[in-house]
Amino acid sequence: MQQPIGIVAAMRVEMEAILEAAEQVASQEYTSMTFYEGTLSGVPFVAAQCSPGKVNSALCAQVMADFYHPRMILNIGVAGGIGKDVKIGDVVIATACVQYDFDGTAGGNLRLGELEMPPDDRKMREFPCDPEISGKLADAAEQLYGHAHRGMIATGDRFVADPAFGKWLNETFGALACEMEGASTAHACYLNKIPCAVLRTISDNGNDNATVDFPAFARESAHKAQQLLANVIGTL
Repeated sequence: MQQPIGIVAAMRVEMEAILEAAEQVASQEYTSMTFYEGTLSGVPFVAAQCSPGKVNSALCAQVMADFYHPRMILNIGVAGGIGKDVKIGDVVIATACVQYDFDGTAGGNLRLGELEMPPDDRKMREFPCDPEISGKLADAAEQLYGHAHRGMIATGDRFVADPAFGKWLNETFGALACEMEGASTAHACYLNKIPCAVLRTISDNGNDNATVDFPAFARESAHKAQQLLANVIGTL
């Protein structure tokens, strides 16, 4: 039997959109999260709503690794756009992700966002996303959305509503978007040797002046992401 594709989403509306299009769905609970198994466009998947935050998303990815053995994990959701020409409604697909709020610089041997990784304390700042999977997602996004951005995504346990901070993230890490789950999912995938990809729809521009109706935008974004996954999942 083919190994499933893992899907990690922070919001309930994102999970509900996937389940609406899924078939043969069964569920099981681990770490207080519900994991749904089924097929999407005939392809086996396992999906869960992790809720916002780095720990939640890393736990979710680890449970998938331990109990479902996915052949890849996709992290989907919304984000703040902080890169040049990244606008509300655009899609950003990560080439890599960074945990911008990890700060070990006081020790003198780490850069901001850089961690020491097991088993040998090697230094790592950018958690890679699989280029082949990301490329296929980008191609599918180009067809569905009209265009897609590819680049760094910055992850931290903070809802960014300060344009100056967003500008700093862009200048410091080269990030095009900021959110709360991508790098931690990629971190867990890296340690488990599971390919991953991170896809984000831009809901705001890293400030508190967003003009969109967020609940309505989230529903529309979730259904568009579901359509994108349904279109591309058979090629992954």
